[in-house]
Amino acid sequence: MGEPHATNKHTLCGYAWGDVTGALMRAIGTADNARSQRWSAELVCSELGLGRLEVTLFHAWALHVGPGLPTWPRVWYNSIQQLRSFWTKSGGDIKAVRNTPVVRQLVAEATATLVLATKKPLPTLPKSEDCFKEAEAMRSRMRAGGGVGDQRATRNVWISAHDGADLRTIGNEFEAALRSYQVQRMLFWIVWIFTLDGMPDSPMAKERGPSHLSPKQRKSILWFLIAVLREIANEGAYLSVEDRNGVFGLLEVTWNKLGSRGRRDCIAALALSIMDHFQRRASLSLSGPTATMPPIDVIRKASASIDLVYSGIAEEARRFLLEAPKIAELTEEAARDKEKAAAAAAPKINPMDKLSLAYMLAGR
Repeated sequence: MGEPHATNKHTLCGYAWGDVTGALMRAIGTADNARSQRWSAELVCSELGLGRLEVTLFHAWALHVGPGLPTWPRVWYNSIQQLRSFWTKSGGDIKAVRNTPVVRQLVAEATATLVLATKKPLPTLPKSEDCFKEAEAMRSRMRAGGGVGDQRATRNVWISAHDGADLRTIGNEFEAALRSYQVQRMLFWIVWIFTLDGMPDSPMAKERGPSHLSPKQRKSILWFLIAVLREIANEGAYLSVEDRNGVFGLLEVTWNKLGSRGRRDCIAALALSIMDHFQRRASLSLSGPTATMPPIDVIRKASASIDLVYSGIAEEARRFLLEAPKIAELTEEAARDKEKAAAAAAPKINPMDKLSLAYMLAGR
């Protein structure tokens, strides 16, 4: 009997990937540390799981925490660099990675931090259909001179020789909504630009994406929106330089794996965090709530029993292997058995060969 392995369809213990990532995000949202640690460890233990873990925790931050702990993306960005370093040094050996104490602690503490953080759920975002419904009214308003004037960050980012005129309008409207604390209006423009990005007549844009993306991805108009956000964040001294670089760096390294919905939610959460920063900075209150990282001793206490979690996963994987050794090619033996069975099966005859055989037999 060989060792259990994850596949494209399931994790080490036989769970569907979507079930595990969904359960992890829900557990973080309900501040359930035991379940959060269990499912994040399941991803660490499974081949193909580390990449999913990177985006699942980031997406969970966007959905459930966001402005409640805006410094967490920098922590996770630094952790990802370390995790990828361990992966490279191990030669892609997931067993060596998951048995490394530092790896377990990094993931456990990042997960526990999200669980303990103040929860500020992402508001319900407008739908693409809302953008289409309002498009004509928006054009009429713009033609009548009802649009906002040039905004500082958009003026600095937009380049007439490389960016379409629509991007200037969208950037100005989005920035004005953020600076005036109009949450739904700002979210509307985020959804608008995401909807426009997927259309054939999307406006041209300067190449702004990171170098590891394809040329087409680097020229996505979403990077124009991110550049405007970065300009606003720098101008308003949003967090420290390291924290700012961390959140934008995290967007870049997880871009491909996030998917469209993940990118939309993470950018929306970032925009809300920046808006929250501007609101607090403009307030005269000296005792307003500030988003702070949970104390390190509390985080470590919440992740103290992480080795027991991994031991439990190892036992569950072995039990699953014994109870259902043939399921979904869980073992190498099962895969070989499937190949042997296919080879031994009766040969299949296509319809034309069947017809030829019938004529041949009829002529005898």
